Amino acid sequence: MTLVVLATALVVYALIKVINLVFLVFLALLVSIFLSFFVNFFSEKLKTPRGVALALSLLLLLSIVVVLVMTLVPVVISQGQRALEQLPALAVKLQEMINSFLSKIGSDTYVEVDELIRNAVSKGGAFLSRGIFTAVGKGVYGAMQALALIVIAIYFSLSKIDDPTPIARFFPPAKRGRVSWVYVNIIKKLRAWLMGQLFSMTVIAFMYSVGLTIIGVPYSLFFGILAGALCFVPYIGPPTSTLGPLLFALAESPMKGVWVLVLYATSQTLESYFLTPLVMRHQVKLHPIVTIVSIMAMGQLFGILGVAVAVPTVAVGQFLFEEILVKSVAK
Repeated sequence: MTLVVLATALVVYALIKVINLVFLVFLALLVSIFLSFFVNFFSEKLKTPRGVALALSLLLLLSIVVVLVMTLVPVVISQGQRALEQLPALAVKLQEMINSFLSKIGSDTYVEVDELIRNAVSKGGAFLSRGIFTAVGKGVYGAMQALALIVIAIYFSLSKIDDPTPIARFFPPAKRGRVSWVYVNIIKKLRAWLMGQLFSMTVIAFMYSVGLTIIGVPYSLFFGILAGALCFVPYIGPPTSTLGPLLFALAESPMKGVWVLVLYATSQTLESYFLTPLVMRHQVKLHPIVTIVSIMAMGQLFGILGVAVAVPTVAVGQFLFEEILVKSVAK
């Protein structure tokens, strides 16, 4: 019995590792789809060989990254560090406000926010000190995964990502037309999802940075870029990114906190009713509950890699289910 349980556990562990590898390849496919916008431009508009177009695309993107690192990144890191340094003072202000409110309504409860934050920081530091070697090991493994992802994405980009021939040739001639149609539509939907995400992230980052600056919340650029990055995780990322600026706003005045909530509601309304329908109208529509559950489940099973590919994976799975199973049964 023990051997059976052990064998089952090993099979499940191996299966998770294999799926993790598949997700890595899938993420590389998404990266190659992003690269294809630049590669196709250089190869089709400028009539350059695809290898040269890929090299020009990588050079252009690397130049953009270098410029951003030299300009925005130091400011964002500096603001982030100062924001963390001000957490104790922020906790004291919030504690005074909360306890003042409680005393006005006749409550004897006394809240010690600063003590809660100190305990959380202390526990976090102890956890990091105990798990430093694990963290270093995971960092090295993550760097190796990132390198593998880049290499696979470059390999994919050497051929036209829209061309279904390499996939279709593994199927019988009678099925190749259908397979090609399904493959092309999957790529279209992944491209719509990817560009929609990037566009939404950019708009949200800009809106938050400008809006928080107007409201008067400190470290607006840091919080704005954080909001844009967390927008990649739908339904969970946006409210999470609002907590930081909301706390800093409340520490100054309740009205500023209200304005931060108004900014959050405005940005979410713009994204839900304008940006998403406009940019992602060709994407497979997913129910919010399905999206949230898939993100949480894949995050638990496969970590950050699972979170990154959760939505496109479920979207592709839904499309394949509808096109292959549902329509075949209907016939």
